Amino acid sequence: MNTAEKSHLAYTIAHFQEVARQNRFPENAWIPHDTARCVICHPELLPQDPFATYLDVVTPSVKVRRPGWDAALVDAINGDRELQGLPPDVTLAALQSSDPRAMAALRDWLHDAVTTGLELLGIHSPSSKEFSLDDAVTPALRALITEKINEIILYQQERR
Repeated sequence: MNTAEKSHLAYTIAHFQEVARQNRFPENAWIPHDTARCVICHPELLPQDPFATYLDVVTPSVKVRRPGWDAALVDAINGDRELQGLPPDVTLAALQSSDPRAMAALRDWLHDAVTTGLELLGIHSPSSKEFSLDDAVTPALRALITEKINEIILYQQERR
């Protein structure tokens, strides 16, 4: 990536991190920003697959919303598990000890959080693309999703 491309990506990430910080992701289409520099409005500004660009923007936003393992994250995981008919049995202690069941629940929750972020980016502008993690049909894109979810987990672990 050249300097201008890196600048566009950094600008877009910072914009959506602030949107996430304000918990305004669902209304992101109405928040003023420099659309000419936005790689969600114009994914062609970057020399990579737009799906990867969207993941590059969503990942830091998830980190802003859920920066560490705490009671609020555990409540969110358990709330989603209840909606899925699963027992709401994830605990903070289980996450902190890297219990395999708790980590699997966290990965599932993060998968859903990233999917939701992608869906909300899809309504960002008339030129936005719609993506779902289910669109990752190539091994490279599936590996990228795993990498991004692992990146979020490592970030959260550092803040426990």
